Amino acid sequence: MQITDGNRAPNLLPVTLVLSAVLWLFTMTGGRDIFVNEVLGGAYDSQAEHFLRGDGGVDAAAIGHERMIVNGKVRMYFGPFPALVRIPLNFIYPPGHGKWSRISGFCAGVIALFAFAGLVQTALRSSPLSSRARNWIANACVIGFGLGSPLLLLLGNLSIYDEAIIWGLAWSLAALYFACRSRTAEGAALTRSLLAFSSCAGAALLSRATFGMPFVLIAPLLAIRLFHRQPIRNITALLLPLAAALLFYLFLTYAKFGAFSGMPMRYSANSVQRQFAEKYGLFRIVRVPYSFADYFVLRSPKPQREAPFLEANRTDYRHETLYVMPFTETYSSLLWSSSWILLGAVIGMAMLVRPGGADGVDRAVAAILLLQAIVILSFMGLAQRYLAEFFPFLIFIFFIFLRQGKIAFQLRYLFIGLVVVSVLINSLATVSWLVEADMNVPAATRAKWNQFLGRPARS
Repeated sequence: MQITDGNRAPNLLPVTLVLSAVLWLFTMTGGRDIFVNEVLGGAYDSQAEHFLRGDGGVDAAAIGHERMIVNGKVRMYFGPFPALVRIPLNFIYPPGHGKWSRISGFCAGVIALFAFAGLVQTALRSSPLSSRARNWIANACVIGFGLGSPLLLLLGNLSIYDEAIIWGLAWSLAALYFACRSRTAEGAALTRSLLAFSSCAGAALLSRATFGMPFVLIAPLLAIRLFHRQPIRNITALLLPLAAALLFYLFLTYAKFGAFSGMPMRYSANSVQRQFAEKYGLFRIVRVPYSFADYFVLRSPKPQREAPFLEANRTDYRHETLYVMPFTETYSSLLWSSSWILLGAVIGMAMLVRPGGADGVDRAVAAILLLQAIVILSFMGLAQRYLAEFFPFLIFIFFIFLRQGKIAFQLRYLFIGLVVVSVLINSLATVSWLVEADMNVPAATRAKWNQFLGRPARS
């Protein structure tokens, strides 16, 4: 192992900026298609207008087939954060109404990318590696996350479904970053980290509850060490923004559905999903092993002769009492699309459970984030975009793997090789999905992808 040459964080700014530019080109279909009416993207603009009138509803035409009818009023179950983003955007530039999805999603993607880079820097800052070794490993990690993770799919199709998820992922990773910083900070830096954690956790909750709720449970763990460190100031910074977001979430949920419990499927306009959920349950623990196999192992893209050379499509998965649809929309399991993080996560998990490998707070945070993954594994549907829900847990135990440093250095060639393989498989399969299989991609966007690939346009 190389000997460390100082407690210096790797320099990730250049690679992060380059990746941001690449993701801009990818999101905007070459950089010019900025204002695009994505599928149901205007629902957030409609909800923003209702918010300004003191109402939690949405226009029926804007939410379309995803509407929920509660006592004769139209509601939507998606988190309100993207709608809150729309309020200043529509005030600044009214002609953008209904067409903000790509700008909104790109901003979320950049936040996720920088938050992940910050976590990598924090993990490797004190590792016993040379500056060169830290830079190689850290840059490979950021490239893997930018191009070998669900982030690429979410940015490639920013319909209402993916926009909510990418904001939830972005804010949850930012909350994780500031939570890790708060573990070692002191004085004013500690207060700032706690305030940032609380704000990001609250934003994650308002983006998508499954991303935010774990941090409601993590916050008390961070409070334990504050009783001898300016407790009033620091506990206020830790709890106030998150508590405000939680109260807003609960009252908005009650205003929409007449209950605090979330999304009652009995109000859904989709009769197939409503009847299935009422009969078999929206969440069932018996689904976990089947979903785990689907998301982590079974699905792989198939080779094809024409660009993009990997074919991603739906696969029959007939478990009539488990899943609402007779197929899965998982086109590339994590074993193929993100093998780089699975390697680190498996080792990180071993370190987590090994005596002396981590402290009680680390283990508790990992257990809480694991609950989020189990909730998604028990859901009645299977889709590639839901892979993003596993990443807060995977990234946290990957953080533990990186923090040790020595094993990462010993496996550096295997790790970098897996990053390259993951980037190739994930990027090619994602393009195939967007061009050939994703029903929510606008026709004009699909046509531009076909033109770029040198293929005739397909209906």
